[in-house]
Amino acid sequence: MDLLKVIAGPIAGILLAWAVGNRLSARWVWWQKRREQTQAAANDFYRLYGEFFATWKLWNYSLQQPEGAGWENRRWELLERAAAAEAGVEALLVKLASERVLNQSEMEAHGKFRQGFQTLRQMVRDRKRLDWGSSDYPQYASFKALASYTARLVSTVDQGKPPSLEDTQRALSIITSNVWEKTWHVAGSPDA
Repeated sequence: MDLLKVIAGPIAGILLAWAVGNRLSARWVWWQKRREQTQAAANDFYRLYGEFFATWKLWNYSLQQPEGAGWENRRWELLERAAAAEAGVEALLVKLASERVLNQSEMEAHGKFRQGFQTLRQMVRDRKRLDWGSSDYPQYASFKALASYTARLVSTVDQGKPPSLEDTQRALSIITSNVWEKTWHVAGSPDA
C-alpha cells in the first residue's frame, strides 16, 4: 500500500504531463496548418492580382495594334486570362465567406473588390480600353484600396469560430451581389 502511494503521484504527474503535452502539440500542429493554408491563399491572391495587371497592360497594348490576322485570337486569349483570374478571385472570396465570420463592411469591401476585378473582363469583352491612366485615377485608387483590404484579410490567420451555414450563405450573397456593379468605386455604402 505504501508503494502504491509512492508511485501513484509520479505516475499521475507523468500522465498529466503527457495529456497536456499531446494537447499542446495537437494545437501547435493545427495552428501551423492554418498558417500554411493562409499563406497559400495569400500567395494565390497575389498571383491573381499580378495576372490582372499583366492582362490589363497586354489588353491596352493590343488595342494600339492594327486589327490584322490573329488580333481576334489574341483578344480571346486575353479574355480567357481575365476570366480565369476572376474565377480565382471568386474562389478566394468563397473561401473567406465560408471560413470567417465577416462583418457588413468586410462583405461590402469584398463585393466591391470583386466587381472592380470584373472590370477587366468586361472591357476585353466589349473591346474597350481599361483606361486607368494614372495612380490617382478614382477607379484605380479605389481598386487598389479594395485590393489592399482584401489582401490583408486573406493573409491574416483567423482564430475565430467558423461561420454558421446561414452566415456563410448571407456573406456570399452580399459579396456576389450585383448591387456593387455601379458603385464599387464609390466610398461608403452601395446606396451612396
